[in-house]
Amino acid sequence: MSIADAVDRNTGTAPDLQLRLAAAEAALAEETRRADALNRIAAAIGSGGDLEGVVQAVVDGGVELTGAQFGAFFYNLTDERGESYTLYALSGAPREAFAGFPMPRNTDVFHPTFTGQGVVRSDDITRDPRYGRNAPHFGMPAGHLPVRSYLAAPVVGRQSDEVLGGLFFGHGATGRFGERLEMLVAGLAAQAAVAIENVRLAGAVRRDAGAEARTRERLQFALQAGRLGSWELDVETRAYEASDLCKANYGRRPDEAFGFEDLVASVHPEDRARMVAAMESAIDTGAEYDIEYRVIHPSGAIRWVHARGRAARIADEDGVRRMAGVSLDITERKRAEERQRLLLNELNHRVKNTLATVQSIASQTLRSAADARSFRQAFEARLLALSQTHNLLTDQSWEAASLHDILRLELRPHAGAGRFLLDSDGDVRLTPKAAVALGMAIHELATNAVKYGALSTPSGQVTVRSRVTTSAVGRTLVLEWAEAGGPPVQKPKRRGFGGRLLQQGLAGELEAQVSLDYRPEGLLCRIELPMHALEPTE
Repeated sequence: MSIADAVDRNTGTAPDLQLRLAAAEAALAEETRRADALNRIAAAIGSGGDLEGVVQAVVDGGVELTGAQFGAFFYNLTDERGESYTLYALSGAPREAFAGFPMPRNTDVFHPTFTGQGVVRSDDITRDPRYGRNAPHFGMPAGHLPVRSYLAAPVVGRQSDEVLGGLFFGHGATGRFGERLEMLVAGLAAQAAVAIENVRLAGAVRRDAGAEARTRERLQFALQAGRLGSWELDVETRAYEASDLCKANYGRRPDEAFGFEDLVASVHPEDRARMVAAMESAIDTGAEYDIEYRVIHPSGAIRWVHARGRAARIADEDGVRRMAGVSLDITERKRAEERQRLLLNELNHRVKNTLATVQSIASQTLRSAADARSFRQAFEARLLALSQTHNLLTDQSWEAASLHDILRLELRPHAGAGRFLLDSDGDVRLTPKAAVALGMAIHELATNAVKYGALSTPSGQVTVRSRVTTSAVGRTLVLEWAEAGGPPVQKPKRRGFGGRLLQQGLAGELEAQVSLDYRPEGLLCRIELPMHALEPTE
């Protein structure tokens, strides 16, 4: 339930602020926990290792990330009937918990996952119209782990579009998986697919290298199936031969000449010296050649390539004469890793910023509070205002928020009939930073009006005007807060938290110019904000 819903259901009065404070603290702790879980998942995937270990790390991390009671990965294996799937990894429950039950089949509930159609999320899977429609159990078998909240995502290979299997998470209580967790699990499934394919390909290369009896034709088929290009280098003459797939990894057509000099020239200038040094080291020491680097296609496109190989000695020769190996385009994997890195950075940045904001609010409130009781009341109210803006931003995936929505959200607790008049020439989209700052500013103005201004009397009114003006210096949002009908206004003897927030906080955060006119008939606050500090970049 949102903050706005809570206010509505209590007929305009704020809910228990102590509970809201605890909820805000719990939300911060949850963000930190999820960031740690994502870090551990990324580290496990990046370290490689065996397939079982990688998949188990993904499932364990997914359980921690989602708060599920248990999670599983089912390997996509088709039997003679075309519908059987094998349990591969389980977290949160012993494998014996599934020992007495048949493996999941391609029923209506599982069908979207095992066919790669998309994520399935249900607050109560037992009430889903697809549930319980298939014999012989018509739902969960007796004694099955209790599942009400349900979240499943297909794991689809990036190279082949093959559905590798599915990630499944469950909880015995209802409503445990929200829309944000659905997005995180979809991203986790994409990362799992990349990791599984990489481990498979690495294993295939290792097996192929040790299998002397595979004929060259079968080896070529395996390389093509795995999108692996093959290459050979004569160490002495530097004669370089590349397969068609290997040429394609560097942006060349099968009929184009592609020698060793072309290979080196295609490597990104920032990676070229490292690539040459790695190859020379492998030739000198006989060590494995294993490197990832960027390449520049003739079209100008920049791609990532993973090259592996080993130098070999030929009988009756003293030194290394030949080097052979494979190459693989790993651009999609690198992009997925970059998205994962950006997500982790965003989570860490958001948690740090929120903690810094809470610390600042606490410090400033303490400076202006007369006693412990008034500090607690003011601090909790400000945390509630902050959480309301965060709820609004979460609904928009922390991309932007509407100025009108911010105004309605902050003024709703005080909005009686005719108490507020909004006079605007149009809405404005705000960055998360601007939304938080303006939300806190409007909260302080409303709180001051309730305590000392127009809203402290039954007939008082507040007019909020917003205009976007254009001048030689650029576009400017002008906000005016005009009070009328309250008690006579006097300029305060000292500036409190609200005054400092308006005149110093907005100036520092959003380059604002703020004027406060303590007119006898009512306070007039004018805020001028440059639009370049407010609007999100597209």
